[in-house]
Amino acid sequence: MEEPTEYTIIYTRPTDHLLLLLGGLGTALYMIFFLVQTEYLLGFLFIGLSIFLIYRYIQTSKPQAKLILSQEGIQIIGQPFVSWAMVHGLQIRPDIKGNNYSETFVFTNNGRIQEIAISKLFISAWQLEKLLEIYQERFRNAQILDEED
Repeated sequence: MEEPTEYTIIYTRPTDHLLLLLGGLGTALYMIFFLVQTEYLLGFLFIGLSIFLIYRYIQTSKPQAKLILSQEGIQIIGQPFVSWAMVHGLQIRPDIKGNNYSETFVFTNNGRIQEIAISKLFISAWQLEKLLEIYQERFRNAQILDEED
C-alpha cells in the first residue's frame, strides 16, 4: 500500500479593508437614524447595505489558499496541477521600485510564466524557497527510485 502524499498549502495574507468595516458601521448609523425618523424604506435599504459591507469585510479578512506544494508538483489554486518535471525557471525574483523592495515567486510551465507576489502570501521568501527545495528533492529521489525498480 502506498503512503499518503504529503503536501503544503500556502495561504494568502489576510487583507485589511477597514474601509469596508467603517462603511458598514457608518451605514448602520444611518439605518438607525432613518428608522427613528420612520423612513422605513431608507432604513431597510441601509441595513441591507450595512450587512453587505460587513460581510465583504469578513470575507476579505480571511486567508485563502493560493498554492499547494507536494512531492509530485505544484498547483496554483484555480489552475491545473503541474508536475515538477514541467516546471522551469523556478526563482524568487527581487523587485526594487524606488524605495520599495518586494519579492516575486516566478516559474514557467508549458511556456506560461506564473508570477505571485510573496508579499501577498502568508510565508516568507526564505521559507518558500526551503519548501520548494525540499519538495523538488523528494521528486528527484522518487524518480531515481522508480528508475532503479
